[in-house]
Amino acid sequence: MLFRSAIDKAGNIWFCRMGDNKMGKLDPKTGQMSEINTGRGSRPRRVAAAPDGMLWVTYYGNGKLAKIDPTAMKVVKEYQLPHGDEGPYAVNTDGAGIVWANEINTDTVVRFDPKTEQMRVIKLPGRNTGIRKMAVDAQGRLWYMGSHNGRLGMIE
Repeated sequence: MLFRSAIDKAGNIWFCRMGDNKMGKLDPKTGQMSEINTGRGSRPRRVAAAPDGMLWVTYYGNGKLAKIDPTAMKVVKEYQLPHGDEGPYAVNTDGAGIVWANEINTDTVVRFDPKTEQMRVIKLPGRNTGIRKMAVDAQGRLWYMGSHNGRLGMIE
C-alpha cells in the first residue's frame, strides 16, 4: 500500500501528486487516470478516505486540510490548520468520521470534527517526533510512529 493513497467507495485509487499540486485518481476497472488541481503551492502530502465517502488531504505547502468529494471530482472546502504553514503531513479518519492530521514541524496532532468544524490541537509528549503515518484502531485510538525520534505513540 502506498502511504500517499486511499481507495474511495467506488474502488478508485486516489494519490497525492505533491510536486504538481494535484490529486490523481486511477479507476482500476478501466485503467483511466484523472486528476484534480489543488491549487498553486498546495503540495498535497497524504490522503485518507472517510466513512461518509469524502477524502481528506493535507496540504504540506500551505498549511491546510482539504475535503474532496471523489464523485464530483472537486475540492469541497479547505480548512486552515492552527499552526499555519508548519508542515501538515499525515492524515487519517476514524470510524466516527473524525479527521486526524499532524503538523510535523510543531509536534502536534489536530483532531477535526467535520460536523462541527471544530479543531482541537493535541501537543505530543516529545519533541522532534516527525509523524509521517498514523492509524486508528477499532477502539478509536490514534497510533503513530515518530520517524524522527523512533518512538511509537498513541492518543486516546
